[in-house]
Amino acid sequence: MNYNNLGKEIIDLVGGENNISSLEHCATRLRFVLKDTDQADNSKINELPKVLQVVEQAGQFQIVIGNDVANVYDAIVKNYSIGQTFAKEENESGKRNIINIIFSYISGTFSPLLPALAGSVMLKALLEILKSLNWINDKGATFAILNATSNAVFYFLPIFIGMSASKKLNVNPYIGGVIAASLLEPSFTNLLKSEENLTFIGLSLVVTDFASTVFSLLIAIAIYAPLERLLKRWVPKVLQLFLVPMLILIIMVPLTVLVFGPFSEYVSSGIGIDYMLGFSRILTGVIIASFWPFLVVLGVH
Repeated sequence: MNYNNLGKEIIDLVGGENNISSLEHCATRLRFVLKDTDQADNSKINELPKVLQVVEQAGQFQIVIGNDVANVYDAIVKNYSIGQTFAKEENESGKRNIINIIFSYISGTFSPLLPALAGSVMLKALLEILKSLNWINDKGATFAILNATSNAVFYFLPIFIGMSASKKLNVNPYIGGVIAASLLEPSFTNLLKSEENLTFIGLSLVVTDFASTVFSLLIAIAIYAPLERLLKRWVPKVLQLFLVPMLILIIMVPLTVLVFGPFSEYVSSGIGIDYMLGFSRILTGVIIASFWPFLVVLGVH
């Protein structure tokens, strides 16, 4: 299969390179944001080899390809000046649709992590099977190493989220990773065990376990992105290398600890499970089951 030719045909049929605001991919789909969807020829795209379906939703023009989507995406970005963008996403009226932008942000953050998450989940499942069959000693070093491998992406998920979200918003992913890593560092996590009333520069501090949520990190990186651009306009270039990252960390880590972390906790506790259970246990089960994937993605489960 010549992915370069397929990529060229797709670009031509969606209206050409100039009609594309951004492009990203998930596990099975190319996700275009087009300036004018009327320029795309859906019927001809559906006839292309490897193309399974064309879907228009959430402000995106999605081409379902399947397992070969990464190869097609790589061929396109290699031959065209198209990449992931955030600020330029527009709807047909030329104004940004906030709902589409939010879903694009979340999707663009998690899509690159899907292979790591899927591989870890399958390894964890394999270990459980081996344990149930008594084919592996769950007290031995072999199990410990494989178990650590399957747990790693989840234990450090905030760091991966910080880096992936930063990359999605076209800012330094390593600074985003450091913001998240600061919240997993032992000096901070040890505060979870404290029974004292904690303060930060005189402000009351509600310590949150950031290892169990990504919602607060998604908010933090969304604030970090415009902050970095703002600081780069204000700070002289000769000082940007060290001063911009330092200011970002000084601002964003305390802000995440003081505001975004507690906010995610309040959202989690505000779902109203107890009230719904009192009203109808069956209806509660239906509602929670329906929304559970979204609660997990946002880290408020």
